[in-house]
Amino acid sequence: MKTVLLVYKSNSGLTKKYAEWIQEELNCTTIELKDAHISEITKYDIIIFGGGMHANKINGIKFIKNNLERFRNNHLIIFATGATPASAVEEVKKFEQANIPCGHSIPFFYFQSGMNYKDMRIIDKIIMNCFNFVLRLKKDKNSVEQGTMEAISNSYDNSNQIVIKPLIHYVRQLSE
Repeated sequence: MKTVLLVYKSNSGLTKKYAEWIQEELNCTTIELKDAHISEITKYDIIIFGGGMHANKINGIKFIKNNLERFRNNHLIIFATGATPASAVEEVKKFEQANIPCGHSIPFFYFQSGMNYKDMRIIDKIIMNCFNFVLRLKKDKNSVEQGTMEAISNSYDNSNQIVIKPLIHYVRQLSE
């Protein structure tokens, strides 16, 4: 049986929720990125990294990119969570392209989560409020801008445990 480690970075608790669901399904070791040490991480056969989307970047992805050479003997999987609906295929594809380094074939999974203003860092609250303010000032909003404005106005959680099934299936296939 191959060993599995899940490393995640969660700013508002929504990525942590997905990490806990994945941990339950796979019975794997799970650690927060802030507690991760590269020498320990690379001891695992399969490494799952997850983080929330922030300005088209996965929180913590720099750690993965900076250590890609060290992961050459591991199976690396990346997941991202965010407020964007998973059905927005073009946006999700952009997330993948912006975060998976060119020339690397790293499986990528996206899970819709939501917005959690209660547990959000102050700087992120300020950024979201400024973005919302700018959208509200715009006179002729297109449907995406209108939807975005409505979506970021309040906290909400669209997390769904069922959507992790493809990732779970993929990891179990690697473990066989």
